[in-house]
Formats: sequence, structure tokens, C-alpha cells
Amino acid sequence: MNAWNRFWFSRVDVLPQSASRVCFGLILIFFMIGTAPNWSRFYGADGIISLHDADLTGDRSDPNWCVMAWTDGILPIEFWWWVGFVLSVLFTVGYKTRWATIGLFLFQSSLIHRNTYVVNGEELVVRMILFYGCFAPWGDRLSVDSWLAGLNPDSRKKMLDKPLPLVWSWRLMQINFIAIYAISLPYKIGQDLDWVWGDAIHWTIASDMWWTRGTMSWITLEFNGLFRKIMTWGTLLVEGLFPVFVCFSRTKTISVLLLISLHLGIALTIPGVTLFTLSMVAGAVMFLPHSAFHEMVLFLRRVASKLSLDSQSLFAKQQHSINS
Repeated sequence: MNAWNRFWFSRVDVLPQSASRVCFGLILIFFMIGTAPNWSRFYGADGIISLHDADLTGDRSDPNWCVMAWTDGILPIEFWWWVGFVLSVLFTVGYKTRWATIGLFLFQSSLIHRNTYVVNGEELVVRMILFYGCFAPWGDRLSVDSWLAGLNPDSRKKMLDKPLPLVWSWRLMQINFIAIYAISLPYKIGQDLDWVWGDAIHWTIASDMWWTRGTMSWITLEFNGLFRKIMTWGTLLVEGLFPVFVCFSRTKTISVLLLISLHLGIALTIPGVTLFTLSMVAGAVMFLPHSAFHEMVLFLRRVASKLSLDSQSLFAKQQHSINS
């Protein structure tokens, strides 16, 4: 029972969760900017969802769960783009964080139900994270909310006296995030044996489904195809071990860093899934230990200090040269 209570109800600093919030917020901002040129085509009542084709099966729109469908003919679809953009900015900077999270969850759910044919993986991952984020105190750090609370002496005292938040909402995010890999790995192998033979990454990169055909396929052809096998089996290894290794303190950091590196590599070689793979990077950030963030801050301070000293030294040499 003590272990159960520690797992679900211990009190922790929410810095990793807040850092993850910022990462997801940036992804949402880029998503809104990227969809702006085709917004009315994707989500307008007279756009894709108005088309009918016998080859397309399934419901492309579910008006029962979509605020955009409720306001068709009342509000222009462009209005909802601005709603999503503003909510994404507020969420990222952490202003009225809980309300911004709830609003974004409803907004993302509406987009998914508006047009299922343009749904990619990132919308589903973000919606899941936002749902648990509605109950999470991830506005307590790295946010305008916490900054404003610190300006007021009374609010600052309350903030300092307040106990650290309970971890349960964070745990639910982590469990669902881990489940993505635990479920998808056997599904990959069962659906495509090229993952076993070591060729799956090559066909993914070479396919025109995700990007211009052949743009990056030269990578997988290096060393007589050995590199593509390393990439394929390496992907299986990292994704397969992550759900296990992330549960142990000694292997947590390395498993998270390997997963982040994997998804950054996917973003570079398969640009067509960039937002999805970056959403997995944002999710992985919540697993990083607090020490990793403190070490990162110290590293940045050392770099900034060195750059400052170098610039001062260069300026002194220039002044000496001018005076001489």
C-alpha cells in the first residue's frame, strides 16, 4: 500500500511536466500556422467534408462532438482558427493555463471529429495529453501564471506555503504515453515483416506517402544496405526497451534521451511525419528527471558565461589595437 501511495499520491515538482507543456504548446502553434492556408479546405462546411465518393468509407464528420458543426452558418470557419491559435499561445506561455488546456482539449477533439481524413497521429497524442492536462498543475512552473503570482507578496507567500502537487495526473499521462509503444511495437511487427528483416525504415523513407519519393532514401542504401538494417532494428530496440527501462531510475534518463534522439532522427529523414514525431519528443520530456533540467540550466549558464568572457576579451583586444 505504501508503494501504491508513493506511485500515485506522492508530491513532486512539476518542472518536467511544465517543460512538456511548453513543447506541446509550440507544436500546436506550428500546427495552427501550418494549417492556416488550407484551413477552410480542411474544416470548412464546403471543403473536404462536403465531398462524396464511393471509394471513401467511414464518417468524415461527426457533428455531435464538434463545436464547428454547431456554429456552421453562424460563425465563419476562420474564426475557429483564431480561437485555436490564441489558445495555443496562452497554453504555451502558461497564462490561465487550466482554462487554456480545457479549451484546447475541446478544440482538438472538435478538429478530429470535424474531418477524420486529415487526422494524423499528433492530434490523437495531443488530445490524450490535453485530457489529463485538464487535471494537471502544469501551470505551476514555466508559466506567466506562476510569474504573476510571484509579483504579489500575498500570492507569493501562498505559493511558497502551498505543498507540492500530487503526482497522479502526471502518472496517467506517463502510463498512456508508455502504452503507445507497448501496443504499437507488436502491431508493427505483425503487420509488416520488413521490421523483422530490417528493411522497414528503407521503404518508409523511400515511399512517397510521407514525403517526396527518394529524397532521403540514399541514407538507407549506404554500406550495401547495412545502415538501413541498423536503423530498423535500432528503432525496434529503442521503442521496445523504453516502456521497461523508463520505469527504473538508473536507466530512465538514457532511455528517454535515446527515444528523443530516435524521433528527432525520424523528423529529419521523414519530414512528412514531423509534427507527430515531435509530439512524441514532447511527451518524452515529461519523463526526464529534475536533475536533467538543472544540469541543462547550469550548462547554458556556463555557455553564456564563456560567450560573455570571449566577447569581452575580443572587445579588449580591439580597444588595445585601436589605442596602439
